[in-house]
Amino acid sequence: MAEVKIRDAEQTLARARQEASYQDEWFELQPIEKKLITYSLALGIGLLIVFILIFKPF
Repeated sequence: MAEVKIRDAEQTLARARQEASYQDEWFELQPIEKKLITYSLALGIGLLIVFILIFKPF
């Protein structure tokens, strides 16, 4: 019976450590990173539209 309680406690600790590591894995983006993502997406979509209009593949 004591072995079962010890095993359950170890599993609980392992789960808590795993959840803590998941929380440390992600962090908020900095404002400059958000701007760079926005600019690169806008440039990519804009160029895609321009090339579609120029070459008219449809």
